[in-house]
Amino acid sequence: MKKVFALAPIALLSLAGLTGCGESEAAITLYDANSRFVANSFDEKGSIILATYRSSKTGEVPYVDVYEFFRLNRGIGSSDKIKMEAKEGIYTVTDDKGLVLFTADPSKDVITVSNYDSWSPMSTLNNGIGPDVASPADEDLAAVKPSPKTKIHGERKVETYDLKPYHFDIVEKDGKCYAPMQLLSNIFYRFLGFDILYNGLDFYYGAYLSNPMLIQSYYATKDRFYADGNKLAKAYPTLEGEAYRYAYKISEDPVTYRILSLTKDGKGLPYNAATPTEKGTIEAIPEGRFEYTWTKENDAILLTKILIAKDAQTGSEQTMPQGTMKLPLKESWLGKNRPQEVAKFGYDLLRFQFDKFYGLKSEAGFTDFESVFTSKKHKEGLLSTDPNVYNEALATFLGKTLNDPHTTYNLPSIFSEKLPADGNKLLKETVGDRYNGLLAKQQEYFKLRNEANKAAENADPANLQGLFVQNKTAVIRFDSFGTKGTFISNSGEEGGLDDIDIAQCFKMGDAPLGFDAAFNQISKNKAIENVVIDLTCNGGGNVMAIPYILAHFTDDPTIWIEDRAMGFTKEFHYSVDLNHDKKWGAAEDTYKGKYKFFILTSDFSFSCANFLPMFAKQQGAKVIGVKGGGGACTVGGFSDGSGSIYAVSSPQVAVYPNGNSFANTENGCPVDAELASDSWYDLAKLDAFVSNLK
Repeated sequence: MKKVFALAPIALLSLAGLTGCGESEAAITLYDANSRFVANSFDEKGSIILATYRSSKTGEVPYVDVYEFFRLNRGIGSSDKIKMEAKEGIYTVTDDKGLVLFTADPSKDVITVSNYDSWSPMSTLNNGIGPDVASPADEDLAAVKPSPKTKIHGERKVETYDLKPYHFDIVEKDGKCYAPMQLLSNIFYRFLGFDILYNGLDFYYGAYLSNPMLIQSYYATKDRFYADGNKLAKAYPTLEGEAYRYAYKISEDPVTYRILSLTKDGKGLPYNAATPTEKGTIEAIPEGRFEYTWTKENDAILLTKILIAKDAQTGSEQTMPQGTMKLPLKESWLGKNRPQEVAKFGYDLLRFQFDKFYGLKSEAGFTDFESVFTSKKHKEGLLSTDPNVYNEALATFLGKTLNDPHTTYNLPSIFSEKLPADGNKLLKETVGDRYNGLLAKQQEYFKLRNEANKAAENADPANLQGLFVQNKTAVIRFDSFGTKGTFISNSGEEGGLDDIDIAQCFKMGDAPLGFDAAFNQISKNKAIENVVIDLTCNGGGNVMAIPYILAHFTDDPTIWIEDRAMGFTKEFHYSVDLNHDKKWGAAEDTYKGKYKFFILTSDFSFSCANFLPMFAKQQGAKVIGVKGGGGACTVGGFSDGSGSIYAVSSPQVAVYPNGNSFANTENGCPVDAELASDSWYDLAKLDAFVSNLK
């Protein structure tokens, strides 16, 4: 069965003219990961003019027009449907039906958001689709679709952000109002799982984790070129007239690089030679695999990678864009001390982010984070202009103080001149006991699983995934809730599942296709009565995979998400097309009643591996093993305004009905029947246990 995958967009916002004082205008161009202009740009060139504001007070902190920021980042075709009006000093944005979307009050420094539904089609809580596998544009093709049964528990409230306690201003000038770019990103992106990243020169949009495309561009400057996520290539002879160079990683084993150079006359030149690097050699890309184009645009290189390959359907040769990277030529903040106003702004932004959007604030017993920073002796370090002192203080707060495995330090500030590898090192040095405890459990169960599988004694224990059958019991074992992007409901006539390697699907992070292939085999074995989903070595992943997996147990896949910032809980229902015949929610689209379903968990099972058993219990499956490792929150991404990125337990918390209210399993989903670890990977014992379980 053919699957169609779409990469999540990674866009880059380049703002020129952000130096000096007073007003300036800057063109913002957006690109997605496939080198197409993204839909939320507003002319044929994919760019708009965004007004920015700088003054002696704001200094290095860029302010932007709040209306233009909102308009820029909304969904398809919305630019002509919203308007801003100023009345009695309050700026109000409404849609074409007069619905108030948000207001900004410069006199009180207050922003209110009345309707987050208007913000983005990707919002998991606010557009009615919820955690899904497709955007609205793909809805008629997606394997998982929203059901009209979805409903809200509680009252949706207008969210009011009083900025005065955090020393943020809304600036009014010439009929426009401005607020800090990073603050607006926090407010409007906080439910999307990512944030805007600023390195003093460019804004990078679309990710909070270590995406290579974002990070390579983010760290590259005129005299510093990036080879891969961990190492820099060693110095090599400078080309005559060279103004900029960039090292692009092209293969894994041995590691080789293609050096791209831009000369002073603006012409791009490749540099190919057998020059040693720390991990391999710099050499030409084999002919016929990839083509690269690079062009100079203002003060940057646009590097486009194109794959030349045959189209699987037509057999004809096609050019397939693999991504466009924007590489700045100007110097950024790299390797400099943080300006005082940047340090102060970043500190206040941290207070705002965690006061408003940290999902486990009540569980941690915190009332406000000013008192946390002070009492835990983080404040001085977080206010430091020395980037290395600041990075260590931030990493220690995120890791040791919060002691929350969903909240992690991902990328160091650009000021520190640190690479992601240095950030990873700092993360490992500062993570809390709970995080380390989970890792220890994972390694323990990897070893136990490897020992139990005699046929794979020398295999990587993390690869022991797939489908295993013993007598009446089938065991589906996978270690990550991956989706590989959007997956599409294709015609059931295409077939092809017999040829799919189930273990490889899971290894490559495609849980839905792995389940398709597994049940293709299970359904052919008439002896199977029990299906065990083994999450004992599963550390979580993408919540979008959960509805698809739930559909195997139930004809009404349902999950519950509480948004603690908004003050309500949403009960998401889905229609799923498991057999890919483009009939969603039909009797053939579930295995409910055909098998007894069990979820096997360990005290490592974390995040989505904690959500799934919690939801599955409500829908007829039994949870066996030992109490899960926990994790109740989805993950949000934040940046501090000077380049650090961190993942945070967001205010979107997975819950389950508990009487007249809802409860969460932050500390682990309880089991219905305990089973010791010495039986988890012994298929005979596992088969006997579930076969005899009432």
